[in-house]
Amino acid sequence: MRYIGIDPGKDGSISIIRDDGQLVVVPTPMVGTSSGKGREYDIIGMRDTLTTANGGYDTKNVFVTIERAQSMPGQGVSSTFEFGRGYGIWLGLLAALELPYQVIHARTWTRVMLMGASGEGKQRACSVAMRLFPQWRPKLKYEEEFADSILLAEFGRRTQQRGI
Repeated sequence: MRYIGIDPGKDGSISIIRDDGQLVVVPTPMVGTSSGKGREYDIIGMRDTLTTANGGYDTKNVFVTIERAQSMPGQGVSSTFEFGRGYGIWLGLLAALELPYQVIHARTWTRVMLMGASGEGKQRACSVAMRLFPQWRPKLKYEEEFADSILLAEFGRRTQQRGI
């Protein structure tokens, strides 16, 4: 079984947890300049990442958890639109590939996964992800963003194994 977590933003990622505990984390595939306004979602790359993550086109041994898109206080209209766009692309790919998935609100998965953890914001999520998966260590600052997809994949694993 493979459990996939998707943080759908441009700076997001896709994480895969395999039954043997192996963790694979891939930044959201993008085309264009490495940073700034020229970046666009690489839809073919996104599809290929999902296809590889689920072992080809095997839809029986995979489960995906994706964070629901929503606007955040202080977030601009343009960034909200882009986040929603990425979310829609991921949902379209999940449907096209016929992958089983759940959409989960950020408050729901963070309440479960970050319960009792100290710290604030991304540091808190990073510390929990590193505790659960000691083999994962963000080497660069932007890799701290990947903690969300890791925790989404783990949330999906837990909910599926418990039949929630």
